[in-house]
Amino acid sequence: MAAKEKYKFKIESEIYEWDNRTITGAEVRGVGPGMPDSMDLYMKMPGQPGQLVGRDESIDLRQSGIEKFYAQDASSEAGNG
Repeated sequence: MAAKEKYKFKIESEIYEWDNRTITGAEVRGVGPGMPDSMDLYMKMPGQPGQLVGRDESIDLRQSGIEKFYAQDASSEAGNG
C-alpha cells in the first residue's frame, strides 16, 4: 500500500506536515506551540494583504505552493503587523 500523501504548510517560518488535504483555522491554531486566543490567524496571499482565517474556515492544502499562516494581535490590521 502506498504511503498516504502529506500536505505541507507554514506557520511563521516553521514547516509542518498534515495528513488531510484540508485544515481548519482551529486545527492550524493547535499545531506546533499553538496560538493564543488573543491572536488572529491570517493566511498570506501573494500581492495582497493577509486573509483572516476563521476557526471554522477550511483551507485546501492541495493548491500549488505552500500555504503560509501567521498570527497577529487581534487589535491590529492585516498586513500592518
